[in-house]
Amino acid sequence: MMARRWLPLMLLCAGMAVQASPLPDYPFVSTGGKAQAWMPPDVGELQFDVGAQQASAQQAAAALQAQCGSISALLASHGIGEADVEGYELAKKAVELTNPAADGATQAWSLGRHFRVQVRDLSQWPALLTEVMALDHVDGISVQFDRSDRERVNAQLLAEAAKDARSNGVLLAESFGRKLGPAVAIARAPLDKVGTPFMAQPEAAPATVPRSSGTQLAAAGAMDYTVPMSIPFAQSVTAVFRLK
Repeated sequence: MMARRWLPLMLLCAGMAVQASPLPDYPFVSTGGKAQAWMPPDVGELQFDVGAQQASAQQAAAALQAQCGSISALLASHGIGEADVEGYELAKKAVELTNPAADGATQAWSLGRHFRVQVRDLSQWPALLTEVMALDHVDGISVQFDRSDRERVNAQLLAEAAKDARSNGVLLAESFGRKLGPAVAIARAPLDKVGTPFMAQPEAAPATVPRSSGTQLAAAGAMDYTVPMSIPFAQSVTAVFRLK
């Protein structure tokens, strides 16, 4: 009697386990594809901080305003309009002085502004960067390059990555005497939720470059401010195909 009572429950649990399986109920194969291209940039982005430290907040604000005016004039001299310049306050804080000032003050005020500049004429880049690097009270300089048609480039690379994934799938299927059917699942990343012991895992593909490959000038310590000849763009896909 006890065995008969437990038998329906065991069959029910077995049925639920089958329904909960993440694997498709047909033969399939998973493959990955990737595509990468190095292309010359046509736009650049320059970011930096400007700071001022004075005995009073009013004096610091006036000094910072003067420095920002000089920077705006410098950018304009290189053909960079206001629409391509973003500037906003970073911080306003009191600073304890290590050595008292001449009037005995032991505290000063520090104000800072962060700039983000789009440079659309890269012929101006070397001279512009040289002048910005020479400015006092400017630090945190970083640069990155990109292409104005980045969306088109990435769309083309994505199509090439999809073709690469299908080609890899065809070769893998033929190696086992099968033919590749239609794609039933597509993702930018590996499909790690589809039972890894039962599917071929593709090699890790390089991540898509979101904007461009940035260069930290301060870290590199380089004095060559020329524009790079090319920057990388990449796309990768993973697909699950039904086998015939």
